Amino acid sequence: MSVEDDWVQRQLAVAELGVSARLEAMLARYTEWVETGVPTGVDFKKTLSAAHNWSCPEYGIFAVASKRDWNTKSKDHGKIVAQIGRLLKQLRPFDEVQREKRAAATTVEKGKKPVRTYTTQKARRVAAEDEADILKGMLEATTKKYHQLSHKMGRMEIDLATQKVRNDELERRSEALEAENARLKRMLTSKSGGLNVVE
Repeated sequence: MSVEDDWVQRQLAVAELGVSARLEAMLARYTEWVETGVPTGVDFKKTLSAAHNWSCPEYGIFAVASKRDWNTKSKDHGKIVAQIGRLLKQLRPFDEVQREKRAAATTVEKGKKPVRTYTTQKARRVAAEDEADILKGMLEATTKKYHQLSHKMGRMEIDLATQKVRNDELERRSEALEAENARLKRMLTSKSGGLNVVE
């Protein structure tokens, strides 16, 4: 497959993804990156306006071109866009996150208590509320997608049942026509005493 064919295939795959699917993929990837750090070499964006047209296909992130959809006040996607905005502010490079994890692991190995950074109760509450909002948005998006697929599946089952009824009716008509054809041949044979070839 040539580079151009590969590019065309990727563009077709992107076109098939709806806005909800793109936003869910972004949310999942950014949540992962907040925990593990952004991979080296990825030029990530830290603001919603900068991330609006940013794509990183190798990590499953595709731009959402419509500003109507990429808006925290959007009726359909506002909550998930707001969650993405909060996650973008928390993104840090992979090396920095790994350095912190190694430092925490070495202090535990040496028997020292890990250095605990003080956070206020309000900060912990806000962080918990943000995480709850993220999870609630993911649940709502998943539920919406489930209902859409369930409705689509129901329609497909109805279409399948309709096609089966049509096929059964066509088979009955075909059998009736074959029987009628055989009856007419018998009548013709009995009246003429045999079929004559007409030239």
